[in-house]
Amino acid sequence: MLVHQLLVSTGLVATTVVIHLLGLDLLMSLVGLHLRRFTTAWLHLDRLIVPLGIVLGLFVLHGVEIWFYAFAYWMLGVLPTIEQALYYSISAYSTIGEAGPILPPAWRVVGALEAINGMLLLGWSTAFLYKILDHLLVSDGQDHPLPRGAIARAAVPRNHAPAERILDD
Repeated sequence: MLVHQLLVSTGLVATTVVIHLLGLDLLMSLVGLHLRRFTTAWLHLDRLIVPLGIVLGLFVLHGVEIWFYAFAYWMLGVLPTIEQALYYSISAYSTIGEAGPILPPAWRVVGALEAINGMLLLGWSTAFLYKILDHLLVSDGQDHPLPRGAIARAAVPRNHAPAERILDD
């Protein structure tokens, strides 16, 4: 039965990764289309519209992936209603672990792997959002408003010799 759970999980993970990749590509294309054709006369409005659109798009994308898992649980007869399957999938995908519907022992590995998959996809979305906003908000010709390395820890403690000098001695 474990092999069956791993095969089902592999299919679900692979499908959601492809959905995520295509969704991020679509979001990037939509942002590009907006910036080429629909920019507002006021830059400060685009500074609201673009991030809001990306976040809402990511929310929809994760919703599609959660529903995909929920339909799988329901169609496979793992959970009796679509509402229970959706509630379980939201809890697992978001790694909340909310008490509610519990998967039968023969399917618990699938639920645990959904949690790992959700965590990775949420992290991927966070990195995507950061990278896109960093790219859009800071131009190449403009210095960042915060000084680089302002609170960085010194690379070498003051009472120790640099590693290169120690190796050369």
